[in-house]
Amino acid sequence: IQLIVLNAKSQITEIVLLDETEIERVKELVKISAEVKYFRDSIINEVKKTWKAKPQPVQVIHYEGLLPNHPDRMKTVESLADADRMVNLIYASYFSEIPGLPQKAKQLILAWATTYLPDGNPINENKLTAFFWGFQLFKNYFTSKEQKTVTNWLGKIAAAEQSRAQTPNNNWEAKQLKIIGTAGCILDDESLKSLAAEGFKKYIATAYLADGTSNDLQQRDALHYHIGGIIPCLSGFINLTKYDNRFDLYRFISESGSSIEKSVEYVIPYATGEKQRKEWINS
Repeated sequence: IQLIVLNAKSQITEIVLLDETEIERVKELVKISAEVKYFRDSIINEVKKTWKAKPQPVQVIHYEGLLPNHPDRMKTVESLADADRMVNLIYASYFSEIPGLPQKAKQLILAWATTYLPDGNPINENKLTAFFWGFQLFKNYFTSKEQKTVTNWLGKIAAAEQSRAQTPNNNWEAKQLKIIGTAGCILDDESLKSLAAEGFKKYIATAYLADGTSNDLQQRDALHYHIGGIIPCLSGFINLTKYDNRFDLYRFISESGSSIEKSVEYVIPYATGEKQRKEWINS
């Protein structure tokens, strides 16, 4: 629930799936929590804006490696607003049945599935996973031919990620594994699921330390990148465990003593203001 609230405040968001029990809990929280009700209303208002918005898919995502004010990246960010719209559509569907919502989701998903050309860049393609889950949740509204179009696209993205010559052992790898695992669960592809589940274990063992720090923190000296590796793990574990218990890895501890749980706990004092640190000093 907290992740959903945090997601509602950010752009190009992660998606957190809810099961039936969690959906009912959210509906109950709306009745008693002004904060949850506020974000429910905010999401519904954003969805209303989505009806008028036309999909803006691109063949190539220009994002990773470019400064925020680079014209190509700025244009890509505008297009990736579709991913935020997809997230809002999914969350709105948890609160109530909105006429036309699945059809709007389908329009966005097919637009991207028939336009974007996978290149295996996990920083960029991580931003597309909301479309993956939108397809999974609204699959019944797609024709057999449309389903084939999307599943082929998912397979190509997973294949492109697998074929990368080298992936840095930091937040890049976390995003790559999340993409592959998500595609594997949606496609029910055992080889992809196994690759991702075992890959996450190796990633935790090699990219994190027993004291809760990470390769990202050591390389960039910034919590921004440390958290950038944790978030895809968290959303991956939450979502993928609903399909395969091998992804229940939040408390998994490697032989060296590292774990995602410890790395989350490392961040908490800074998030609460108990501790402060200067960023980028040794980057």
